[in-house]
Amino acid sequence: MKTNNPEYLERTFRHFAGMCDGQSPLYNALSLAIAEDPHVRSLVSETPDGQPPVNLLFGAVHYLLLGGEEHPLAEYYPAVGGRRAPDENAYAAFADFCRRFRGAIVELVATRRVQTSVPGRCGLLLPAFALAADGAGGRPLYLVDVGASLGLNLMFDRYRYDYGNGRTCGPQSPALIRTEVRGDVPFPAPTRVPRVAGRVGVDITPGDLDDAASIRWVESMIWADQMDRIRLFREAVEITRSVRPTVVRGDALDLLPGILEGIPGDAFPCVYHSHSIYQVPKEERPRLDAALADCSRRRELAHVSLEWLGDDPGPRLHLTHLARGEGRRRHLADGDHHGRWIAWVDGGG
Repeated sequence: MKTNNPEYLERTFRHFAGMCDGQSPLYNALSLAIAEDPHVRSLVSETPDGQPPVNLLFGAVHYLLLGGEEHPLAEYYPAVGGRRAPDENAYAAFADFCRRFRGAIVELVATRRVQTSVPGRCGLLLPAFALAADGAGGRPLYLVDVGASLGLNLMFDRYRYDYGNGRTCGPQSPALIRTEVRGDVPFPAPTRVPRVAGRVGVDITPGDLDDAASIRWVESMIWADQMDRIRLFREAVEITRSVRPTVVRGDALDLLPGILEGIPGDAFPCVYHSHSIYQVPKEERPRLDAALADCSRRRELAHVSLEWLGDDPGPRLHLTHLARGEGRRRHLADGDHHGRWIAWVDGGG
């Protein structure tokens, strides 16, 4: 699909600016300016079907800067050592970078997919995993990550967690995930990390831990002025490299039945995804639920979903326990799309 509707693109960049407000001064300022600039917006006219044009444009620019391209724009990008706050000259530098590297940017936008591997989201996933483990009758979890990218979230049990007010759990780890607790419903902060029997990811275009360019592309999806997130990403990459979880290339709908069939009987399958289903066409999404329900006719399993879909005001965390083709779905919490805060909403939890 050619994303060449000017009104749509203007709305999209303005919406993204609102998401960045108070979180990323750099991307907030740039998004507002791009909304008014048809020349820069034209760079995303060849965005692939189902891919978010804003993320691809910012990712492509960030990717080139991380790769060593020299330009005054780098002075505004902390990820590559920049120290200048966004000012009246920041967008002029961004637009000039886009003109100078137009060919490379257009190619990246047209040929790449948004790939995120955000270990901070484990701060939201962990409480759902803990509840899934509680319902597993003492069996350890066998993780299946749909849209795994580099597989960083498969390593959730190797990270340390801090939910504030002394609520910590997990092993001692260089990767510390801090998640703020919000809301009025008591939060069942995990006191320990569930046991893991095995882990496997599925992705149409998985990342490659042995390929610096592949890692750089995933890192480029992080907002370039959020150094805490970038540092956590780099720490998680090193931890994941030490274990090398399997990430299989392919369509999860095709591969899930075989993967679940191969999980040992003494482990409890836990299929999950975080901010990946939004890339699937809306009419196709029910197929995943149907596939999991069908698999549950042969064995019980848990399904954890952390997604921002439809008219939801933000990401929502759901847990479904499936058995004999039927499931009970619980809306556990709302949260931040980077995993920086969680608001528990499940009063029964």
